[in-house]
Amino acid sequence: MPALETGVQFHLPTYSHVPLPQLIELGRQAQQGGVGQLWVTDNLRSRNSFVVLAAFACNLEVKLGTAITVQYFRSPVDLADMVASVSELMHGQELSIGLGFGNPRTHNWIETPRPVSVLRETAQSLQRLLDGDKVCFADYPNILEYFNLNPEAQFQLNFNPNTPIRTYCGGNGPLGMAVGGQTMDGFIFGGHYMAALRTGRVPELMDRFHNAAKEAGKNGEIPRVAEIKISLSQDRQAARDFVRESAGQRVLNMYRRGYTHEDIRNLGVDLADIQLLDQADKDGVSPDGFDRLVTDSMIDAIFVAGRPEDCLPRLREVQDTAQEQGFHQMMYSELGPDVDEAMTLLCDEVIPEL
Repeated sequence: MPALETGVQFHLPTYSHVPLPQLIELGRQAQQGGVGQLWVTDNLRSRNSFVVLAAFACNLEVKLGTAITVQYFRSPVDLADMVASVSELMHGQELSIGLGFGNPRTHNWIETPRPVSVLRETAQSLQRLLDGDKVCFADYPNILEYFNLNPEAQFQLNFNPNTPIRTYCGGNGPLGMAVGGQTMDGFIFGGHYMAALRTGRVPELMDRFHNAAKEAGKNGEIPRVAEIKISLSQDRQAARDFVRESAGQRVLNMYRRGYTHEDIRNLGVDLADIQLLDQADKDGVSPDGFDRLVTDSMIDAIFVAGRPEDCLPRLREVQDTAQEQGFHQMMYSELGPDVDEAMTLLCDEVIPEL
């Protein structure tokens, strides 16, 4: 089997304290360390993802992407304009645009109606705009209403993209994966990939995408990216404490979204522990109190966290499974409590050993 490509996702809220020039230097270190693609998240209040991509494109020669662009943050016209603009800086490298709902807190900031329909219409209209077509949003009623567009207007970019652009589905539920197969080039299996492996859900969800792609007449190779949550530090406890809140929130979200008791057990998490965390969160527990209720098994359900020598055996297992499932890239996210140290450990002690 061909070797998996390595990607790195810059989770912009996690590194809100890291200025853009330093992010560029971290990207350069990643490129020199064998990373084939850099991705950025799309979060309000945490630097504009397309400004960051433009800065990367002006300073680096590596594939870039969004993982993922939130479908509610900007209209397809605005999105196409930004994507095509960044493409002019890309030196012919692929620009990858992940599309999806966003994280479970997106609805705290904006209205999020009809997520599956909005995903479908965003993907379809964006592709047409990037292809140079004229688009009338009367054909896309959910987008038309949400962004207050003129139903009689025809939108067409005044310039053409200048690099290969691929769209990736970031919606990993059954309906989202079906929409992705119909309308997008590939998919990003997000931050719960390792948890989905333990519960056995990955093959079924991948089949949703592949079957929809076949029905849409797509016969080519489908690019697949697996997001791997890691936290690296020479201080093992610091690496694990860094992701404690994130792991707890992610496991809690799975529990609340209908993962069965058997699924929770397959994660290696004690059901009583997650029920205790759920009740404490509903009661308004403090952040420190929340973290104290997050068990090591919850961390291990979502993250590979610790020193490089702690993490490598599990990362090799995940890599082997991802290859067997036909993934093309492992995209590392979160990285660690000290991003400079974590990037050095990733490039010097992890990537060369995989």
